[in-house]
Amino acid sequence: MQQPSLFTLHAASLVAGQGKLSPKRPRVETAGMADVFPYYAGFSFEWACRELARHSTGPTQRVLDPWNGSGTTTLAAGLLGMPSVGVDRNPVANIVARLRHEAGRAGQPVEPPRRIRRSVSDHDPLFSWFERKTVARLRDWMEMVVALPEPQSVLPQVALFRAVRSLTSHFGGSNPTWVRRTSPSRPPIELQRQELDKLLLEEQEFLSRRLAAESAPSANGLLLTASSRHLPLRDESVQLILTSPPYLTRIDYAVAYARELALLGEDVFNSRRVRSELMGTTLIRGDVAEMNLGNLASDLVRRIGEHGSHASAGYYLKQACQYLDDLTSSLREITRVAASEAVMTLVVQDSFYKDIPVRLGEICGEEAERLGWKVSETVPFEVTRSLTSLNRSARAYTKGAVDENVITLVKR
Repeated sequence: MQQPSLFTLHAASLVAGQGKLSPKRPRVETAGMADVFPYYAGFSFEWACRELARHSTGPTQRVLDPWNGSGTTTLAAGLLGMPSVGVDRNPVANIVARLRHEAGRAGQPVEPPRRIRRSVSDHDPLFSWFERKTVARLRDWMEMVVALPEPQSVLPQVALFRAVRSLTSHFGGSNPTWVRRTSPSRPPIELQRQELDKLLLEEQEFLSRRLAAESAPSANGLLLTASSRHLPLRDESVQLILTSPPYLTRIDYAVAYARELALLGEDVFNSRRVRSELMGTTLIRGDVAEMNLGNLASDLVRRIGEHGSHASAGYYLKQACQYLDDLTSSLREITRVAASEAVMTLVVQDSFYKDIPVRLGEICGEEAERLGWKVSETVPFEVTRSLTSLNRSARAYTKGAVDENVITLVKR
């Protein structure tokens, strides 16, 4: 009698323990190394493992997350022994995803660079938070680290992300997706070279200890910096899709990671290159061409355009149209790369525009069905924490509760 595979045993144990588990990440999550660099968006690692195990028929199925973020889907797939592809336009997210997926192979702590830089460009984006000597030393570190071969460069890069995020924590605010810059009340940060070197050594040691305690995934994960609107994959090459598209809440993910992107040389405040390409961006790329939308999305566009509030018929209408165009373009690409009978699970949170409910879960379901998918299951979870009340001007409008929906679809 053939013995069950490790995948079968692991998947069975995950499914057996499943009640109605919410996909929402807990306030503090250590499972799947989510704590090494907490990412605002996404779902919990435990939920991702269970969801993949529930729908998978074996370890040969290829998993895709077209909005992979910090890599929860690809890590869960790898630990189940399933090959995966994670796509995200944000290079910071991809570096963190690579750290989680590589586990013990992600490099060792490196000693401080010997070079002491005397000058830096006056246009360095790190000047948004740091004074000149500190910027120069951060550039010494980055120059040394990016010259390392992969995956040895991953651990010290994430250590730099953690250090910069920690040092600039007081530039944050009530909105977790926005970051301020220097001002008369927030002067630039000045550190002695020895202080900064010590902090970066400590961050590397923390990551090294944290990763040494983790199991490395047993299957390969391909992590790509690309757009969900143009997936660099062959037709019908994936069998499972597990993902959470950016929500229609005007969350500017590029600004949320402006400090880490600055380390990589990206200035999101003065350059549109990365910021405008992210789905859900608050920047308008230009007028959206005529869209072919379903009834629900078309009705939302109409209601926003007819709303009596300031700029509803202008900027906010354009932003919603741009988002819906990105969403439908991405769903078409997912459909192209999905094999026949592929299963797609979407975690989608509803929201509000002023007092207009944005039923994003239903919109996603309708748009996917128009592309040949069939909704097989929708499970709602009440949202207790959301960003709907952060915008002070929007608080004047009456809002109800919102749901986070787990939508399962099958490609027909």
